[in-house]
Amino acid sequence: MNRFNTTKEELARLGSEFNSEALPLLEKLYYTSFWILLDKKPTKKIIKQIYTEAIEYCDKTKAYADWQSWIRRIWMREILDFYTPKENDFQTVYDFIDFVEVNMKEVEALFRKNNLKSVHSEVELIKSLNKMPSVLRIPLILKEIHSLNYEKIAELIDIPDGVVATRIYRARKLFYLLLKGNFNYQEQKGTGLSDNFKPIIFEKRKCASFIDDELSEKQAGEFNKAVESESEYKSEIFIQEEIKKILKNLSLNSAETKKLKVKIERKANKKFRNI
Repeated sequence: MNRFNTTKEELARLGSEFNSEALPLLEKLYYTSFWILLDKKPTKKIIKQIYTEAIEYCDKTKAYADWQSWIRRIWMREILDFYTPKENDFQTVYDFIDFVEVNMKEVEALFRKNNLKSVHSEVELIKSLNKMPSVLRIPLILKEIHSLNYEKIAELIDIPDGVVATRIYRARKLFYLLLKGNFNYQEQKGTGLSDNFKPIIFEKRKCASFIDDELSEKQAGEFNKAVESESEYKSEIFIQEEIKKILKNLSLNSAETKKLKVKIERKANKKFRNI
């Protein structure tokens, strides 16, 4: 029980670490949460929850762990818990996405057509993201908005690196298909594939790993050679690249984060200046 008796010096150290390490993460966590949840109300609730927990229990459970890693663990638990009763679709086999053929001319036409700076475009992007199952959307947004590599994403969600690559590849391709507007996701996911189809995801997911710089130098060289001989790979890679660009351009008004930060700073000051 002695470890729960926090001295003033220890509390002051924790407060200093909180201000320099945890608080600067708030804005990025808010933006990432919003583009995962696509709703400001649960986003604010989750951000308040994780920082309240971090502040209240840091002297009891954090020990000497890195603040940012600890905050992210609490955060991801809250994100996953939010979807557990609603949308965590682990039953669907998403390999039907791998077999949808893509035409380079159609792909180029779509991305030329979209004006990413227009309000209408962003509304359409949100609609398409909302149709995507959370099991695919979460790793995609962690990659693009939160800028985490596959290893960090795998650690947060507790899945292998290869599964992260699979989900990100499928998420980007599904996003493209939804943006096209003539793809019935609900119908397709219910159809499934016959047992005669051989898995092709182990090759297809390299399209995502390649543009995310997640392949070794040798793997990237070998994949480059395969791309030269397979025209389908070129359109698949183009989709991965363009969706990545779209998501990098997403933004959010920072007024909400400023209000949240003031409230959290007030709570932190109360905790770290008093025992």
